[in-house]
Amino acid sequence: MHNRKSLIVYFKSPRVIKRLKKHGNVTYYHKKRKYAILYINEDRYDEVMKDLKRLNHVRRVEESLLDDEPYRFSEDKEEKEHAEPEEVSSKKA
Repeated sequence: MHNRKSLIVYFKSPRVIKRLKKHGNVTYYHKKRKYAILYINEDRYDEVMKDLKRLNHVRRVEESLLDDEPYRFSEDKEEKEHAEPEEVSSKKA
């Protein structure tokens, strides 16, 4: 199994989406906000980045930050469930 990287590609025109599909898997794109999310194999990262930056109608290419962040959603939920409830002080004015 290959390690995957996700890229965010900002474009000027949605015509470039067809060309993006040749470089990797386009999982999502938004025509109005003009960006697409592209998944590529990690071993082809440098080659694909160079090719994408050369394409017409591509403004910029960024690496997604979600690849670097560990997924802690389930851990956070467990910590909240096991935490003791805070005491509420009853002050009357």
